[in-house]
Amino acid sequence: MNDYRSHVTFDRAFTVRQCQRIVALGDALDVDTASLSGVEVPDDGLRRSRVAWIDQTPDTAWIYDKLAALVVQANRTYRFDLDGFGEDLQYTVYDEPGAFYTWHQDGLVGDVATRKLALVVQLSPATAYEGADLELFDVVADSAPEELAAWHGRVRVQGSVTAFPAFEYHRVTPLRAGVRRSLVVWVSGPPFR
Repeated sequence: MNDYRSHVTFDRAFTVRQCQRIVALGDALDVDTASLSGVEVPDDGLRRSRVAWIDQTPDTAWIYDKLAALVVQANRTYRFDLDGFGEDLQYTVYDEPGAFYTWHQDGLVGDVATRKLALVVQLSPATAYEGADLELFDVVADSAPEELAAWHGRVRVQGSVTAFPAFEYHRVTPLRAGVRRSLVVWVSGPPFR
């Protein structure tokens, strides 16, 4: 597949006001230390962040509706067999220097085998933090430094959404200063064969 794309980015898919509303919803929840799927205790060697879960209610339906429309658009690229949102939305906060998430996949095997498409919504303004860059492995491996910097600039814009197959390796680099907030979304379907 020569035309395979590891990701699709939607520029400013959410407005600044919508991002602020999501942050207010997320901050009102019990934001706790993140753990890895299937692991009871946090593993600071792999991930250091805090998360809360935003379920679908009348107050959050607009978020799910907007994301569902983006999923339809993104899936025109991948043509995955999708069933919908199999999990609540993960509100993620990187708020202490050194907070990070090492290279990982969000799906493919085990407890997360039904995750097929991942979306990351950039909730913070780009100037609110340093470091904590979302990176996809092929973008890092295949980009010259100026291309990588341009990619970082694009996906850091508040309200941007980056969609990618859940099997794509990605990471969040260590936070140097400030606070980065994002919304992570998974769309489920039958496991890949």
